[in-house]
Amino acid sequence: MKKLLYLLAGVLLVLMMAACSSDSSTNSEGSSSSSGENATSDTVETGSVDTSVEATGDEDVMLDFWIHQTGEDETNAYIELIDAFNKEHDDIHVNAEVIIDDGASAYSDSINAALVAGNLPDVMAVDGPYVSSFAEAGVIQPIDNYIDEETKSQYVDSIIQQGTYNDQLYSLGAMEASVMLYYNKDLLEEAGIEPANSLEEAWTWDELMKNSKKLTTEDRYGLNLFMNYGVGEWLTFMGAPLAWSNGGALISEDGTKVDGYLNSPETIEALNYVKDLFAEGVVTDSPGEMQFEEGNAALALGGPWIAVSAEDAGLNWGMMPYPYKDEKVSPSGSMAYAVTNNTEDPEAAVELMKWMTNEEATIKISKATGMPPAQKSAFETMEKFNELPWSIMKEQVIQTAHARPATPAYPVLTDAFAQSFHAAALGEDVESVVEQQVQRVERELKRFEE
Repeated sequence: MKKLLYLLAGVLLVLMMAACSSDSSTNSEGSSSSSGENATSDTVETGSVDTSVEATGDEDVMLDFWIHQTGEDETNAYIELIDAFNKEHDDIHVNAEVIIDDGASAYSDSINAALVAGNLPDVMAVDGPYVSSFAEAGVIQPIDNYIDEETKSQYVDSIIQQGTYNDQLYSLGAMEASVMLYYNKDLLEEAGIEPANSLEEAWTWDELMKNSKKLTTEDRYGLNLFMNYGVGEWLTFMGAPLAWSNGGALISEDGTKVDGYLNSPETIEALNYVKDLFAEGVVTDSPGEMQFEEGNAALALGGPWIAVSAEDAGLNWGMMPYPYKDEKVSPSGSMAYAVTNNTEDPEAAVELMKWMTNEEATIKISKATGMPPAQKSAFETMEKFNELPWSIMKEQVIQTAHARPATPAYPVLTDAFAQSFHAAALGEDVESVVEQQVQRVERELKRFEE
């Protein structure tokens, strides 16, 4: 009983931290929006959505489905997919509720209330890196019995990695995310700097430092790390691959130990590299919201949404792969779907999950959100991912994407890394700060011991 209370407390911590992230106007990847190719303002209200296919009363299974979304086009894509599912399946009917990420805590509050009341839906959207916390607490259930290896092989590897905890698959996603090195074409050409036009040509840490210095002037920074997103999930999403690329880690592979990993020489070196970037004055910890788009930074490590905002701003922009030290590694992870333990028909629930994440669905949602698709075949079908600059994102998602650690202590672990990254940016003693964070995470991990 005591362990169950600890686990539930951990889930509530997940939700509270998600709410704090939302209060900073950021989602799980740290973006202020997920605007897509046809993004418009949010006009769809939180609540049950009207679908064109109504229940007949003859269905054997009724499923409740909660969707998290950040824009009207995204909602419309979900509605179209649900309508198609209901039309195709005479024996199953889906009732959907959309909960908008409105910069507050609507989604986390809804899950929190349903968790306490015991009336979670059959299927719900979950933030990828928090799958392990929900799984450990028994809120969601494994789906391996309802999905075969051939189906799993259709997803990019990082989607399966993100959804797996203790060797069991819990979630499937329709979209991925990544971080690219965006650049101002005019400024690089003016400085005589050649961009990397493929994963093979990715810049090293040394090249990023050298070129950022060259691009820094009295009135312009060489690099933007979007520190304005706050000290939260963005810093882990964007920054953890620096450690992985250097042979470091945030936690042991089994997710039970951080001492010797978060404070390893390789991870410390990565954080000191961040410290050096700020010390050299090529990046600031307080950039303007549109620093890159307005030409006040020549380079930017940002998510797919930056391509949209740069295009909207009329910037002559391009994208390069994530920079590396020894191994090419890139960020990944986004919202996914999971079956709750509240469902009476997990097989039907998984059927819905597969429908919402198949090739057609991932293409539709990618077009609506601007995020890369989760299905390998979708990358081949969508023409834009077979041409520069988007072909670089395709290469990165398929070849170097690395999911964030699967551990029930993830809410505390990610905050520990974010605090360490922020301390490095402020010029603090990295080793001292990390050691304090290691002790903090180790205490949290003890809560999950048998």
